[in-house]
Amino acid sequence: MKFKRILALIAMFVAFICGYQISNSATNVQADMVNSNYQMIAHGYDWGPAIDKVVINTSMPIKKTDLNQQTFKVSSSDTYIPSTARQVNKAYLSNVNGKAVDSNSSRYIALDLAVDPDLTVADPFSFNQATQLNTQVAVQFQISQQNPLYSVRNKEITGITPTQRSSQVSYPELKSFSKNYSFTYQDKHFGTQSMQYTSYQAPANGKRALIIWLHGAGEGYKDPNPVSLLGSRAVGLAQKKIQSHFAGGADVLVPQAKTYWLDTRTTDASNRNDYGALGSGGTTLVYPNTPDGLEQRSRYEDGLTSMIQMYLTSHPKVDRNRVYIGGCSNGGYMALRMMVKEPGKFSAAFPISEAYLDKNISDAQIDNIKSSNIWFTQSQNDPIVNPQTSTVPTYQRLIKAGAQNVHFTFMKDVHDETGQFKGTDGQPYQYLGHFSWINVLDDYPAPDYDGVQAKNSDGSDVTVMSWLSRQNKATDWR
Repeated sequence: MKFKRILALIAMFVAFICGYQISNSATNVQADMVNSNYQMIAHGYDWGPAIDKVVINTSMPIKKTDLNQQTFKVSSSDTYIPSTARQVNKAYLSNVNGKAVDSNSSRYIALDLAVDPDLTVADPFSFNQATQLNTQVAVQFQISQQNPLYSVRNKEITGITPTQRSSQVSYPELKSFSKNYSFTYQDKHFGTQSMQYTSYQAPANGKRALIIWLHGAGEGYKDPNPVSLLGSRAVGLAQKKIQSHFAGGADVLVPQAKTYWLDTRTTDASNRNDYGALGSGGTTLVYPNTPDGLEQRSRYEDGLTSMIQMYLTSHPKVDRNRVYIGGCSNGGYMALRMMVKEPGKFSAAFPISEAYLDKNISDAQIDNIKSSNIWFTQSQNDPIVNPQTSTVPTYQRLIKAGAQNVHFTFMKDVHDETGQFKGTDGQPYQYLGHFSWINVLDDYPAPDYDGVQAKNSDGSDVTVMSWLSRQNKATDWR
């Protein structure tokens, strides 16, 4: 009797479990039962940063069955741009960081999104016309589930509309760079001043080079990481393609001006602003007519010198014979300005689309830097900085003065060379001619001014970076 009762109890328990499973498999999980959220991920592209991935945390393990590009409908908006549809290129199970997982289930779903140079809604930065600066903007995604998914218990899940987990965009490429630090220095005109900077330290134990990268006009003010690193994709300097050129690797120091490097303001004897060669506008893009020979200075010259000295002192493994300085546009000007002002402190320079008016470089200064190692880069169709009033005559004067290791890549235009982006005519996408830094930071071949493409010892084409890595010249840093 007792045995029969036990069997009956077992039968009831089995029936209960089976009934629960049957009921469970037939139950849908609606959106309000799934506490889902999303995280935004961006990467650097030739034109700047773009949010190209969102990672959805569904809060429960999801099977990969039926997960595809049509599962979610996605759009995004920011402070200035209304909601715009985004194309999903791929949907897959991932980990929390958006990396694909080799598993049949995960609580995380990654959506790879299409980006292109003209899709401004994908850009986490916005250029402010009034301040002439790039700043980070508040981006929001609107994500809605279109087709059902299934949990590991075969529950049908519908109606997922994740909320934003964090307003901060994640930049995986920047993890190798430091956080933003503030450097304080004494300025003879303005007293105590400060600049921010970020840096990358090469992992080698032995001696390594140092590349100082100076940002363009729009990437000053604050947040060098990410603004100064991704505005012109300077993050590429720390990646394998370029690092492999340098024996022991290369540290990368990225200082940030509070305004822009071409800010000429100092004070005169009456303690009034004295704007020097660029006039009271102090603008980086439109030069007033000024007499020849005025000193085209920067208010950040002394501060930048002090910061570089600080970095070298605190990083004794940096090879003082391999200290390189370069930059784009405003930063190209500043790189050349630092070379003109203190040629003994740099093993080589690589100014790109530089905005140093040739008429403001004296013959004595040309003579002083003719033995320096310099590689200029600019596009012939640059609409922002006229090469005929800056790089072209400066290069020609240096060659005439007897320069032996000064080069100039004077390209026809700047266009996409990856094959990914096309114009409406089906030809490679044409970037603004000012964006010559793309060719340098992507490590493309660099023909010289005469059009001849030199070769490295291994037969590969010379690039600005491969040339830079071979420049070994003692400097006079302490």
